[in-house]
Amino acid sequence: MAISTGVVTREWRWTGHGWVTVGLRDEAGEREWITGEPKVTCDWDLPGAIGDQTAGELIACDIAESDDDGFTGRHLEVASTIRYPDAKLDVQHVVWAFPGAPGLRTQLRVRALPGFDPKDLPEREEPCVEYEATFLKPSARGEHLPLDFAVPNERLYWGYYNNPGNRHDQSQDMLKEQTVKGWPIFLREDIDWASGVAVKYADAGVVLVKESPKCVNQPAHNTGAFYCRPHGLLSTGWGLTPKEIVPDRFRECWAHWTILCQGGDDGLQLALKQFDAARYPVFPRRDMFILSNTWGPANPLGGQFTEEEFVLGEIPAVAEIGLDVMQIDEGWQRGGILRTATGFRPKYKNGWDDIKAAADKHGLRLGLWVAIRNADVDELNKNLDELGFISWKADFDSLASRGDYEERTGRYREVMKHAWMKTQFTLCPEYDDPRYGWYFAREYGSIYFQNIQEALPEHLTMVPFQVLRQHWLMAKYFPANKLQVMLQNPRRVGPCSDGREHAHAYCFAMGLPFVPCFFQSAQFLDGDGRRELRELIGIFKGCREDIFTSLTFPIGDLPDNASWSGFQMASRQREGGHLLVFRELHNPSPQHTLALKFLAGKTVVLTDLTHGGAPQAMQVGADGNVRLEIPHPADYRLFRYDIQ
Repeated sequence: MAISTGVVTREWRWTGHGWVTVGLRDEAGEREWITGEPKVTCDWDLPGAIGDQTAGELIACDIAESDDDGFTGRHLEVASTIRYPDAKLDVQHVVWAFPGAPGLRTQLRVRALPGFDPKDLPEREEPCVEYEATFLKPSARGEHLPLDFAVPNERLYWGYYNNPGNRHDQSQDMLKEQTVKGWPIFLREDIDWASGVAVKYADAGVVLVKESPKCVNQPAHNTGAFYCRPHGLLSTGWGLTPKEIVPDRFRECWAHWTILCQGGDDGLQLALKQFDAARYPVFPRRDMFILSNTWGPANPLGGQFTEEEFVLGEIPAVAEIGLDVMQIDEGWQRGGILRTATGFRPKYKNGWDDIKAAADKHGLRLGLWVAIRNADVDELNKNLDELGFISWKADFDSLASRGDYEERTGRYREVMKHAWMKTQFTLCPEYDDPRYGWYFAREYGSIYFQNIQEALPEHLTMVPFQVLRQHWLMAKYFPANKLQVMLQNPRRVGPCSDGREHAHAYCFAMGLPFVPCFFQSAQFLDGDGRRELRELIGIFKGCREDIFTSLTFPIGDLPDNASWSGFQMASRQREGGHLLVFRELHNPSPQHTLALKFLAGKTVVLTDLTHGGAPQAMQVGADGNVRLEIPHPADYRLFRYDIQ
């Protein structure tokens, strides 16, 4: 069986035990990545039930076009059903091929047959002690690539942490990366914290990403590990324990993305983001907006800003500076607070009537906070019917089992289908509860990032370079248009910040490549703040669809309050893109050389959108370098670039 996107082709062989990968080809470069015979008889297993000697029967193979009811990009789905009579299990092996994508998505679905006994089957990775050394004992294998580790290679592992609000300072970066060098692989190489691994062969390689809620510091539900062995790369953790395998339906396991890349680290990021955009597309009319959130000026709590008088005063204030959505955070509901919130109907005397009328008058749409695990679908739909559009902030979740994930994602799908393209959810990975991670469930909206505030509590106080630093790190392996970032008022920060030495526009510009959230109150802005933001937002709206649908990459140096740093947004609509460049507060140099991506040796025309001036033609060096100027520290530039 061979399945191709036109860019990547993967081939499997039927062995009598299941499908095993025997080919992986880059069609453009005509390179074959699988060069030897596999040492296993099937890409998957379940220790104690399905192994290399377990006989399987291929009972069906169905092929169909799909877009998962509109929740993903158009693709070809190939679903093979394999029956294991001795194990009393049916396994579906499902492949999604997105046309033109640099990779394929694979997933297992499992169903119990009469007589299936989950007793004594492994539920997750367990430590195994051998000669006083502790190792991981693999759980169920979900993916297998028989890559050649006997030739020069290195392995790059990466993952992002959960609880992002409490990783705000510069000693707690959101991104963890580990490069492992040395070949051939003779001994076990076990990594249980990563969401992705890139096996690099010179400037090209193979990427494997687990579509799961795994975070570096939160494994969530049975997300397993990556194992590099002499015979290939394995990924374990079905996301489905044996006790959760049921007879009445197939249940899904965590999926995997197998992606081919070339062009070094830049090419790796490009291929990952191209595939991500196919799997989790954005819809500008649904997902593209600048929103405010009433919790922003909290000191430390923000429920007081949901009172009707404040909300009615905030609506014209945020509309004046050009925002699109005003989101009412915790406190609008009738019952409970925070984790215990219930009764998700408006507490206001006339329900939504007066607030909706004010929003309509000023051209605003509305958003709402919700403690999602306490919410009833009928309540959500009733609010949606009355308001016409809602961007939901789904907070205080905890997902401990396969049933939890099925119930919650089923709820999102039901509400979104109820008012198609008129609602979406921002999922929150805050705190240490198992939630959504970074590569899972983004078909429902975006991920909420860092509950940073203005002054209290002190450890959440906005510090501009720390905000920029974390945004920069997130943009490396995560799509900017799926990250909702909080942007604060630098004039209201407490003593634990140098925010007051930065302009309003500088602080807001840090969110332009993302989904910007005005996490402050427009009523608390001074005149300069209103003017600065109104001007910047007006400029941004002229180019934001191009930026929003671009692929965003970090450029310059990691922000440390003395760097030149920023983002390159490579357009998917035209030959060009945008550059957002920051000269940080303590940087002494008005000029700096930055390495741009994918532009080496090309002539580009730069247009300074924020500070004006005539467009300037510039030759990019053979090494991708250009020299830019920002005369003053704590300043920024937003450039449009066109390739000549």
